[in-house]
Amino acid sequence: MNTLQIPSSYNGSSPEPEAIQQISPLHAFSVMNRHRLAIAIVTLAVAVPAGVGIFSLKPYYNAASILIVGTRQAPFRDLQATVASPEVDTVAVNSEVSILRSPAIARAVVQKLDLLNDPEVREALDSTPITKRIMDLVTGLFVTRPPPVPMTHDERVQATSILLDRWVTILNDGRSYIITVTASTGNAQTSARIANAYADVYLDFKRHMKIAATWQANAMLDEQIVPLRERLRKAEQAVQAFREKNGLIAAELERAPGANANNNDNGGTTVTDQQLTQMNHQLITARADLESRRARYAEVRNAIRNGSVDSIPDAVSSPLIQQLQAQEAQLSSRAASLSQTFMDGNPDLQAARAAAAQVRRHIAAEVNRIASSAAKELASSEAQVAALTATVDRLQGQVTAENEADVTLRQLQSEATAARTVYQDYLGRFAQTSTQAELQVAEADLISRAETPLSPYGPPRKQYMAIAVLFSLLIGAGSALVIDKMHKGVRSTAELDAIPGLFALGLVPTFAGPLRRQYVSRERSAYLETVESIRSVLSFGHSRFRAKVVLVTSAEQDEGKTTFALSLAANTARCGQRALVIDCDLRNPSAMRVMGGVSVLHNSHMPVDPLLVGLERDVLPGVDILTPEGMMHRGGGAMLRPEELGQILSQVNSQYDMILLDTPPALAFPDAAVLSRQTDGVVMVVKWGRTPASTLVQAMRALRTYDARTLGAVLTQAPPNSLGEAEKHPFRIYNHYGLLPPG
Repeated sequence: MNTLQIPSSYNGSSPEPEAIQQISPLHAFSVMNRHRLAIAIVTLAVAVPAGVGIFSLKPYYNAASILIVGTRQAPFRDLQATVASPEVDTVAVNSEVSILRSPAIARAVVQKLDLLNDPEVREALDSTPITKRIMDLVTGLFVTRPPPVPMTHDERVQATSILLDRWVTILNDGRSYIITVTASTGNAQTSARIANAYADVYLDFKRHMKIAATWQANAMLDEQIVPLRERLRKAEQAVQAFREKNGLIAAELERAPGANANNNDNGGTTVTDQQLTQMNHQLITARADLESRRARYAEVRNAIRNGSVDSIPDAVSSPLIQQLQAQEAQLSSRAASLSQTFMDGNPDLQAARAAAAQVRRHIAAEVNRIASSAAKELASSEAQVAALTATVDRLQGQVTAENEADVTLRQLQSEATAARTVYQDYLGRFAQTSTQAELQVAEADLISRAETPLSPYGPPRKQYMAIAVLFSLLIGAGSALVIDKMHKGVRSTAELDAIPGLFALGLVPTFAGPLRRQYVSRERSAYLETVESIRSVLSFGHSRFRAKVVLVTSAEQDEGKTTFALSLAANTARCGQRALVIDCDLRNPSAMRVMGGVSVLHNSHMPVDPLLVGLERDVLPGVDILTPEGMMHRGGGAMLRPEELGQILSQVNSQYDMILLDTPPALAFPDAAVLSRQTDGVVMVVKWGRTPASTLVQAMRALRTYDARTLGAVLTQAPPNSLGEAEKHPFRIYNHYGLLPPG
């Protein structure tokens, strides 16, 4: 017996939205399994025409030429660094790819290969697509169109270039300077010719573009050389005229060896500059000599004033003074010797003293002569310094005037130098462009020319067919899901559990033939086992589900509630117990009709109690059916009243082990909701694949309005082969045990 789990939301509270929407991932596979025939038909309907179209495709040939661009733009760097971290100018490479894709290149290829006369091109231009044919046919039914005008030569060239744009693929991987030009046509030679023509036209275009740019630059330089030459001439004439005006040419001295002969900015050293330099040197020397003589003269005067002749260098070095000083010394020594012997009046002493005084006067005269000579030399030096100072001042004035003129001269020389530099630069560039115009090459190289392919490149029919089959299967699966979606009925116990207030008690499969045949046969079937599982829950399951008096209803009509009620009663009887089915649908009683008989008003076994009029005993072994005939004849089709049902139940409760009430649909009539107060609970019967979840929600809302106790729901008439994996698993086990399939 299967173990049943009660959901937490079974108490009647609304489940979470996520719980309502949770569906097993295997649900889609179960849906596809139910509609496998539709999937097969749709798949074949799509795959067969697709296969015919795929195998009717014409083969095409691919040929590729490979170019490398920017080969002369960047200098060579370290190979390892280049390989490790390549720097690709993506913008430049994409620009070259755009040039290759331009209509100008395509037109040039058309002209180069004369594609207008190519049979494949003519066929492509002259043929009309089938879609356009259909459109023309449809529009022709309503509008009369003039006959088409043939295309002109230019229009055919333009159409062919557009056709080439579809045939040729130009790619760059974004990580290198490699560009691949791939041509795909129905002819191998044509593909190779087109790919190579694209490469050749591109290289010619790049080379001609550089040559045109070179000649344009050469013409521009030629236009600029004449005014530059005239400008240089005028600048040099202005320099020469200014030199002549200011006497700077005759006065310029020879430059030092190694000086730049073309450098006119520094000019030359003039005579005045040279004289001023010499006078400055002489003045410095004269001033030094003046200071020396002034010091000498002051020294002589101080020596004369102090009487210190020995401190005068000229006196010390003079032979005359040295001789007179020697005589004075001798006379002074004799006088000193005589003064010790004689008195002052001694004539010899006086004569010695007179001679010494005479010598001293000669020395003083000689010293005065030296001082006079020093004074004269001092005066001469002062005069010389004054003369040199005046000369320097005069020369400085001349140099200042010459410097002011030199500033203007330097400016004129700078202008002449700039004009000469620009002129020489233009001459050099003109000569360079003149020699390089014919040597220009494109900044791209053709690495590999396209070769004629040996076999078709495509179409990849196997891959296309696999895609077509897969696509067909997807369409078939989608159609199955759409078909299943159109049937909004509940198809699994999980969907029942998702409805607020319901719990799936079980699933009952469909069967063929009358119900009686299922129970009169000695063989056990899967149908009986599924009903037995539900009966076991009601008899021995959780206390929440145990019930003796069970009301069986459904949301709509024809959902199998009467058959299920009779099946529960029959399964109870098979266990040696007795069961009673009360047909509470007074408007349309159907219990006896399902069992293949008609209720009669008079029965030899009819009980005396008027409440039990219409009781049919042992319709199946151990199963009685009560159709309240007395209430049926009250008129008006009113429902069975609760007190009447209570009286009936009080009469029969002790005689039966299970009592089942078959009531009208709960969504249309209140019988089930009203009578449920006299029972242990309600079992909702739901027909597989028919009853929508929204209908069940409304039916449960009606039952909750009367505070009906719902035991659960049963999914009936379920086709075992169309069930989901979870619901199909028990039937595999039944088959393993040898139970007969339903019906």
